[in-house]
This record gives sequence, structure tokens and C-alpha cells, in this order.
Amino acid sequence: MYIDFHSHIDFYKDDELQKVYDDINKNNIKVISCAMDEESYKKNLGFSKVCSNILPTFGVHPWKVTNVVTNLDIYDNYIKDSKIIGEVGLDFHWAEDKSTYKPQIEVFKHFVKKAKAYDKFLNIHTKGAEELVYNILHEENMLEKSIIHWYSGDLSTLNKFIDAKSYFTLSVDINTSQKTQDIARLLPLNRILAETDGPTALEWVTGVYGMPSEIIHVYEGICNTKDISMDELKHNINKTYNSITNK
Repeated sequence: MYIDFHSHIDFYKDDELQKVYDDINKNNIKVISCAMDEESYKKNLGFSKVCSNILPTFGVHPWKVTNVVTNLDIYDNYIKDSKIIGEVGLDFHWAEDKSTYKPQIEVFKHFVKKAKAYDKFLNIHTKGAEELVYNILHEENMLEKSIIHWYSGDLSTLNKFIDAKSYFTLSVDINTSQKTQDIARLLPLNRILAETDGPTALEWVTGVYGMPSEIIHVYEGICNTKDISMDELKHNINKTYNSITNK
């Protein structure tokens, strides 16, 4: 089985969904479909009832945080039910409204505290705020429960995450980006996961609209970069998936 640790099935159009389900089932892919907000989580829950290989997870993406934070406890049941918390985190790079930075931190800290309380892993966006994300997780002793999504920050902070035994997803630029390949070579094999951030991330990288089976090319790129066999990579990622979700 291939495991995509970070995707967004709700980004596909309604008339594409059957093709998506068929692609997932044909290629034996388990897809963790990360919510951006409550609405996308509910959509992903619906998809998972049609295709059992889709695992919906709940979070509030930093792009969905406004400059006013309402009562976050309304999400408590979603957090309890979700096998993994995500997508959550901080974005001080792509987020255009800087007035959201402080509320982003408040929302992220809430999710980290809840993940700690309910013994959940976090699927985390860190763009432009890598050091602050590290510090928040460190304060709550949650670095070993963190899955760092598509890391692209500085190497000194990367090494701090590595030393703290965080997990890392490698994404669709593994076959084209020298920086991503350099990062991959630094990561311990037992801390590497794979993702597509589908379907739009591949389009951003190569201009091609991505289907779930793109995860196969990500696996191949990791194997080539790390000089390991496909069986070894699958074994390690499947073992991590089972340890994270079998609670």
C-alpha cells in the first residue's frame, strides 16, 4: 500500500470524484485528506464513506484564520474524532493579511494543546514560521507528535526538528527540487513520510493537475534520493502509519 500523508480530496470537482476513487482503489493508496476548515472536513467525511481508503482529518488551516478568533471549543468533537489533527500550523509567507499572524498563533496553540490532551499527532504547515512552530511544539512537548508538512525552511531549524524526532512529509517536488532532495538526504528513514498535497500542488510544481496515484512518483523519488528499495520505504511508512492511527 502507498500512503499519502497529506492531500486535499475536497479540492477535486464533483465530476472528478469517481475517477479519484477509482485511482485510489486501483493503486491501493491510503489518502489522508486534510481539512482546511469545518466545511472541508465534512466533505472529506462524506468522501470517506464512499471510498474507505480516504482518511479525513480535522484542522483549521492558517489561511482560514481571520483576524478575529471565535470560540475554538466548538471544534472539540471533531478533534476527538479525528485520527490525526490537520492541517494546522502557521503561514507567515503566503498569508497576505499580516493581521492574521497573531490569531494564527492563538489557533495553532489551541490545536497543539488539544492534540496533547487527546494524544493525537499533528499535520503541520510551517511556511515562513518554522522556528516559531518549533518553539510552540517544544513548549508543549509535542515535537515527537508532529508531522512537518513539506518543509522548506532553513537547515538549522530542520536539524532541531530532526533531533526532536519529528516526522516529515516529502512531496511532489522530490524529483525536481535540489533543496528538497538535500533535505531528504538529511532525514532519518524512520522519520520520512510521503505526500502529494493534491491535487493542485503538482500543478504548481510542474503544471500538471495531480491525481492520487502521483504518490507513486513521490515514493520513487524518495527511493532514488535515499538510495533505498521501494519495499524498504513502504515498510517504514506503513509502520509509522499504523503506529499513528492504531489508537
